Amino acid sequence: MSNFEPWRKYPDVTRKRLSTIADIIRRVRQDVVALHEPENGDGAWSLGCRAYERTCDAIKKAAVTYEWLTILPETSSLGFSFALGAVPCRFYRGDPEEPPYHYQTKSYGEIHHLQLCLELDRGFHSIDGVLRLAVETDGSGGVMAVTLVEMDEGGNAKETWQVPFDEGDSNVISIQTPPVELPPVVAEPLEKPEDGKRKKNNGIGSVS
Repeated sequence: MSNFEPWRKYPDVTRKRLSTIADIIRRVRQDVVALHEPENGDGAWSLGCRAYERTCDAIKKAAVTYEWLTILPETSSLGFSFALGAVPCRFYRGDPEEPPYHYQTKSYGEIHHLQLCLELDRGFHSIDGVLRLAVETDGSGGVMAVTLVEMDEGGNAKETWQVPFDEGDSNVISIQTPPVELPPVVAEPLEKPEDGKRKKNNGIGSVS
């Protein structure tokens, strides 16, 4: 078992922050799997594309809530990266020990973010490693585990740490409108004129 504790080397990469992102990834995947319809032609490609785009969107929305989370500008329309404080990161679906080739080096957004941090904070030390969140899925596409991977500049996985779920900060409160209890409907008979009751006389009265 790895003794790697990422917050010791990267103070901004805390346990709670990682868990917050992992929870977002897991929740989005659960929603996407529920919408997946193989019987109507949905395949692994459509599942993966929808999960990726929706996860990016969910992390973007979370950045509005969490001040420590920043979305980084990328030159590619499909590229997506974010930062936990000063530390940039990306996510991918796959094995923590075998990151995909295009995730093994820093993206434009990550490099730009690190340069900006160096300019704004003289006490900030450059980050040589590359951090990635590896998302492992089961046969249905649901999330089994999210693992933080530290790679060297050559793209080799050096350290890994499995992120726990449900330990992150959550400012989202589920609000449900209380049900309105209505009294039972009571059927009432319509009013009918009494037998023998004279109708209103609309005629002209007699002259005395």
